[in-house]
Amino acid sequence: MIYFKSTQQRRTKNNFSPEEKMAMIQEYLTTDVSMSEMTRKYHIGHSSIPRWMANFGIPMPERVLPSNVMVQQNEKQTSAITVESLESQLKSLQAELEREKLRNLALNTMIDVAEEELHIDIRKKAGAKQ
Repeated sequence: MIYFKSTQQRRTKNNFSPEEKMAMIQEYLTTDVSMSEMTRKYHIGHSSIPRWMANFGIPMPERVLPSNVMVQQNEKQTSAITVESLESQLKSLQAELEREKLRNLALNTMIDVAEEELHIDIRKKAGAKQ
């Protein structure tokens, strides 16, 4: 682990020496420390390490999850979304849509009947000030 003097204080721009920057880059690349943990630990911005790596000509690695974590994530995704659950959700949404169409038709019919029998303008006329 690398310790720098006064890492507890908030640092200002360009306050790290090139050696300190390289040490932080090396720590990020050689350990399982995440970028967010590095930013909290050294009180730096979230883009500082990638920017320093670009300045030093070091390519940004692709972080690979351990295989057991990936398997667990895949199992969660497949168990959460199944074809049967999607089909049942589709059927319930189609039934709800059909009910709302019927409700809309009933309300429009009721307004038409009220306007015709009671001679009351219920619907707002487009463009007319009321």
